[in-house]
Amino acid sequence: MSTPPTDGFPGPGERIGQYEIVRRLGLGGMGVVFEAVDTVLRRRVALKVIAPYVADDPAFRARFTQEAQAQASLDSSHVVPVFAHGEADGALYIASQLIPGGDLGAMLRASGAPPPRTALDLVAQVATGLGDAHATGLVHRDVKPANVLVRTRGEEVSAYLTDFGIARRTGVDPALASDGCADGTPGYLAPELHTGGTPGPSTDVYSLGCLLWAALVGRAPYAGAPDRLAGAHRSAPVPQLAVGGPFEQQVNAILCRAMAKSPRDRYPSAHALRDDLRRVLRDCPAPPRVQAADPEEGRPAGRTRPRGLAGVLASTFVVLLAGGGIGLALTLRGDSTDEQRAVTNIAAALVEDADFEEPEAECTARRLVERSGVQALREQGLLDGDLELTADSGGSIDPRVLADVISVGASCVFEKVGGGQPSATRTRPATVATYNVPSGPR
Repeated sequence: MSTPPTDGFPGPGERIGQYEIVRRLGLGGMGVVFEAVDTVLRRRVALKVIAPYVADDPAFRARFTQEAQAQASLDSSHVVPVFAHGEADGALYIASQLIPGGDLGAMLRASGAPPPRTALDLVAQVATGLGDAHATGLVHRDVKPANVLVRTRGEEVSAYLTDFGIARRTGVDPALASDGCADGTPGYLAPELHTGGTPGPSTDVYSLGCLLWAALVGRAPYAGAPDRLAGAHRSAPVPQLAVGGPFEQQVNAILCRAMAKSPRDRYPSAHALRDDLRRVLRDCPAPPRVQAADPEEGRPAGRTRPRGLAGVLASTFVVLLAGGGIGLALTLRGDSTDEQRAVTNIAAALVEDADFEEPEAECTARRLVERSGVQALREQGLLDGDLELTADSGGSIDPRVLADVISVGASCVFEKVGGGQPSATRTRPATVATYNVPSGPR
């Protein structure tokens, strides 16, 4: 039985062009990903649909087309294939291969880090896809767990790189490639990009090193508010595993080279990093688990993992607004601990599960809490008893709050501030990236 559309999006049983909607899979910064059926070719796809109120923005449409063309141009066994993209029935869409299993970020939050051999194998597969992209002149610029889809078939685990929404090809029009701010996710961003450097294969290699660390221990290499996070990427020691044998020693060497502060000291290519990962898998027996070493004492640190959806984001973010450099502290002044905790948890969930940028997520979370209050958000089903964003059985944001999240999120991105100048709270035009497909038979 069909359900009505949500805030301008189609519902199950409705169509966009030749695609019939089956169900919603995940929420992204500016739209929704659905499982759909291609009624012409009779195959199931992941259909990314852009929110109607941003699809008319010429710059956004250009970036959307750039994303689709960039990903469709790749021929790699570890990059999610794009089947088609375009406009139908007034909606911008991109149809990709449906990868059952969800993304690596969701897997890490749900189950923690996989066995070390599995972690190395997954990252080696991603390195293959990334190297294939570089070979075509394409730089991804947002390598992170949420952009790695995972499929499990028996004992075989396959990884696929996705979301080329901020990718840049050599020679692309700079006006379409960036808005002057650093693109990417701060927790996985190369040091030089925090200070206005130019993205390239070496910055993707750095992010790949961060991804390796996250796959091994279940969290990003550094944490904190944006300014502290940027400082850690620039000057903090490269995180290391507690050494228990040759496996950890070799992996630590790979981490040091991949995450070297200077681009010239990193691996020359993603494929070179992949080859070293494969060598370790071939030559060094892996322990059943690994631990992070204390950076000062060289001993195992507590094996902690972010609780629920709150992640490791700080509770306070500072965003500089364009036109006068006004500082806006995105916290609730004078609010209770519960209110600030709710803001932090909602923001972290939007970053990790919905591919929001951190400033957009903070703004959205703050306004949701200000609008309704913590108790009302609990009653509406947005927050659970621990003040964390509720999820449905597929691990995505509860359908009952989809419209509110998208509406408030869009206002945080596109509103005008201070003398009619556009808000600088976003670092890039957000696109749908989260595929959040529940595991299990279809």
